[in-house]
Amino acid sequence: FRTASCTVCSKPFDGEECKRIIVEENRAPSCLSCKGHVKPDIVFFGEGLPDRFHRLVKKDVRDADLLIVMGTSLMVSPVCQIPDMVRRDCPRILFNRELVGTFCRDGVKSRRKSYSNKERDIFHAGDCDESVRLLCSLLGWDEELDELNSSTRLG
Repeated sequence: FRTASCTVCSKPFDGEECKRIIVEENRAPSCLSCKGHVKPDIVFFGEGLPDRFHRLVKKDVRDADLLIVMGTSLMVSPVCQIPDMVRRDCPRILFNRELVGTFCRDGVKSRRKSYSNKERDIFHAGDCDESVRLLCSLLGWDEELDELNSSTRLG
């Protein structure tokens, strides 16, 4: 609910007000400009992804130097296909509670903890927030992470 917009004219709508109307009034908010329905700027299950996703995904995965996947079952298409779209030499890191998708080799859930020339996958089991904090700490990005968290914190 950070951001919301009209499904008809795409005008922005206050995310907190959108949430309040949905939760407290149990109805969809109306756009102040065109009276269309307003929804949070997220993709709900069963909805199509934005055109921008389809325009950019092939180029993005082709250009990727590293793929980080986190907090997912990798069960919903087309997003579940992204890990298999990156180049063979592109390392893949999975931050997740469980091993999923093609991070499993030959039907066996691997627990590889390091990267070698033969294996491009790293699986780090655990909570996504804690995993990102650990990665940022290892990279010396603690302050930047804290600044981003505090600048985007809701309520």
